[in-house]
Amino acid sequence: MPEAKGRGSEKRDRILRAGRTLFLRQGLRATTMEAIAREAQIAKPTLYAHFPDKHAIFSALLEQLIADKHVAFDAALTGDGALVERIGRALGAKFGVISRTLEGSAHVTELFAAHHEGAALFERSNALIADKLAAVLTEAGVADAKRLSLLLLAAAKGVAEAGITSTQLSDDLMLLSERLVGPELRR
Repeated sequence: MPEAKGRGSEKRDRILRAGRTLFLRQGLRATTMEAIAREAQIAKPTLYAHFPDKHAIFSALLEQLIADKHVAFDAALTGDGALVERIGRALGAKFGVISRTLEGSAHVTELFAAHHEGAALFERSNALIADKLAAVLTEAGVADAKRLSLLLLAAAKGVAEAGITSTQLSDDLMLLSERLVGPELRR
């Protein structure tokens, strides 16, 4: 029985990798379940046994992306260094996961527009990240830490959406942290 479970998980992973490849290469609209099955090298009935449609695959990929984003954010926020640096690295990690995933795709606009399917997931994710930022800021003695955490995330999102390179994104988010968090720590 465990062997069958392992094969199912391996096939699911292949489906997700194939879906990700095709969504980035040709967009969500142009990607078909048949193309995903072909890319994953599985039969269509096997594909449908795992996912009812391409939107379910897209949603699973969004969940995976959000989980990866949280792991990277948490590792940076709890790592070594001064709070300003940790926050800058955490913001860079959060937005870097998304940036690296979408880098090079001609279908970024379509995929972002389609992300409304996962809007509730992103809202919960962003609220959790804002709470984590507020907690470390409160612990550091920052007044109105929740408001500052929301401002940091909104500004970081604007920087990330500017379409700059991953390296520039990290540098700009570090600068953002230095300028917004640094003065609050010196009060």
